[in-house]
Amino acid sequence: MNRLLTTFLLLLSGALLSTCIDPVTPEFELEEGLIFVDGFVSTAPGASFVSVEVSAFEFGVYVVNFVAGAEVSFRNTVTNEVVNLEERAEVYVPPEDFVAVPGESWELNIMLQDGRQLLSEPESVLDPIPITNIRASYNPEMEFVEAENDFIPGHLITVDFIDPAQETNNYYWTYKSFENIIVCEKCRFSMLREGECTRGLSGTDPYYDYICETACWQIRYPERINILSDRFIDGNSVRDIEVAQIPLYTIEDIVIEIQQISLTPAAFEYFEVLKDIVDDNRGLNAPPPAALVGNMSNVNDSEDFVFGRFTAAASSTASIFIDRTDIPEAPIETYEPINVEEFGEGPPPLTTQAPCLEGRFRTSEEPETWQN
Repeated sequence: MNRLLTTFLLLLSGALLSTCIDPVTPEFELEEGLIFVDGFVSTAPGASFVSVEVSAFEFGVYVVNFVAGAEVSFRNTVTNEVVNLEERAEVYVPPEDFVAVPGESWELNIMLQDGRQLLSEPESVLDPIPITNIRASYNPEMEFVEAENDFIPGHLITVDFIDPAQETNNYYWTYKSFENIIVCEKCRFSMLREGECTRGLSGTDPYYDYICETACWQIRYPERINILSDRFIDGNSVRDIEVAQIPLYTIEDIVIEIQQISLTPAAFEYFEVLKDIVDDNRGLNAPPPAALVGNMSNVNDSEDFVFGRFTAAASSTASIFIDRTDIPEAPIETYEPINVEEFGEGPPPLTTQAPCLEGRFRTSEEPETWQN
């Protein structure tokens, strides 16, 4: 989600600067120091996280950077249980065994190093709606990408589920993809010593690759928002609804883990607006509604608006393994030939391997549906 949220912030800022109609309240400008929060408390293990970012100008370019050193916690508003999150790979995560339970209510609390306290409104955890089936189909022209001026190949993921009758249900789909990787570290004009690429130890080659000490999988996340209201499907059995597009970044085999999230009406309204802006469906000249501010606030200053949202995610999951051995199309990503250290090229000890560092974007734990 991080790239989505970065795109959203930049689009939002551009829209607010370029609008030619009467501005809405509150007004925002392209400026440094805007805080953006993306937080989920989930019923699925390992799916809860919080991202905190701040806008900045770097060399004349408007960017958003991760905010390190914050104290981040979830609080159960019924039992008053507090779950502290730890910083890991530019995201804050709870203990690995943490899961929310349907019927609970949680809030997010963030204390920044500068003393600002960011607090969410309480979020209720709904009942998840199970996925009954999952499928993948390959399309050599899955999507047209303007930057490539061409179609890119990939897989379309569809699911089946039964929408509960006479209830208002709102769906949000996200995913994790797992691809096996061989190289766990690459050092350019440097060499790996004591876990870091050490400059001054450049050896004789422009880069060195360090092979994963154990099996390791790269994790990717979607760059789009996929949501649905049950307004026109209430009580129906839904079949083959498209929930994800998986670009052919590599031709390595892959596991796709789909999360089907039940959203509260307020959360759905927020993501609906966010989707419109990210997809540019309504154009950048439309006035941004107040819903974009989300449910986070600065406890110390009500005029210091916090972008983003804390969301309770009642999730059901389904995974599928995709064998990509016989795909003829070239992958989107290209790689340099693997180049490892040889004896005598640098100071001892000779280093050829690196650990698979656990984090939001990498794991050494074999995905449940992985096939060897």
